[in-house]
Amino acid sequence: MGETKKRIFFRKGERTDVYALLISQCEQACGSADLLVEFMETLDPDTAVRIGQTEKAADRERKKLIEYVEDTFITPVSRHYLFNLSRVIDDLSDEILDLKDFIEFFEYKPTEKNIEMATLCRDSVYLMTEAVRLWNSSDESVFWDNVTRAKKNENRVKRLFWENLKEIEQSDQLQQVITSREFCRDLNSLANKIGKVCDRLSDLKIKSIK
Repeated sequence: MGETKKRIFFRKGERTDVYALLISQCEQACGSADLLVEFMETLDPDTAVRIGQTEKAADRERKKLIEYVEDTFITPVSRHYLFNLSRVIDDLSDEILDLKDFIEFFEYKPTEKNIEMATLCRDSVYLMTEAVRLWNSSDESVFWDNVTRAKKNENRVKRLFWENLKEIEQSDQLQQVITSREFCRDLNSLANKIGKVCDRLSDLKIKSIK
């Protein structure tokens, strides 16, 4: 007879390890976002290496959460929702790695507006992380304030994306136009993915209300 996996039970009202694991995932995303802004400002090769290392660390944190949820008898919210939330958080580090690779491959020098977009994305990741920390807080207004501010940043990034496109169209160099448009599009995609995390957080918060 094979070894039976040990199942973990939650006591009502107990802060479970799954929240700590989600916070760890978010903190990895914060690290990636910090490094992205730093790399875009300095183009330092060592920072690029650290982005790759942080993405691998983020994958390990997601693996921990998946294994924990699979081996847990009762979870605070549906496994399906936890898996989806974990996945969209992990997508952030993947997207940041892609942005780093883009800069290196095309030898692209980010503009001031590009850096402003990345900075807003970084701020949103920190707001998202704080919202996860406050998931079980008695002051739910702070949770929702962080989520709302992160979503507002998504709209600000979209506006900067449009402004970038307007400036790019005035360039006479076709290669610069194509490269700049693609990079701006990817930055906007990062903002949209952060917005998706906030949407999933909001849905889970509502579902977890007793």
